[in-house]
Amino acid sequence: MRTFVFTLAAVIGAAALAGAAFAHPATEQFIPIGESPGANTVQGTAYETAAPATADGAAIVSVDVADAGYESYVVGPHTRIYIDRSEQGLANTVGTIEDVQAGRVVEVRIADPETRVAAWIKVRP
Repeated sequence: MRTFVFTLAAVIGAAALAGAAFAHPATEQFIPIGESPGANTVQGTAYETAAPATADGAAIVSVDVADAGYESYVVGPHTRIYIDRSEQGLANTVGTIEDVQAGRVVEVRIADPETRVAAWIKVRP
């Protein structure tokens, strides 16, 4: 009986932790630029955005990162773009690649460091 209780507690604990891991991407929209936890996140100023070559292709965003110079990231079909309006005291909204314009402050989370595909991009208007 004790083994069953411990096993049940372990399963419930693992399910709770897995639920929290899946909830983080859903709440990322509400976190201001510069406050996102975790690695693989860079902040800088958008330098240039290259439009996709085809309708289903990927766009390229170049970012001027303070110490690293210019870095480019791929905006794929699953990359989410958020407009950070926290400085105005407003809720953040979902944006599009057209919102990532040169001169705007951006934060990029890299989903895969090898391919440089962005998981999400936050842009300050």
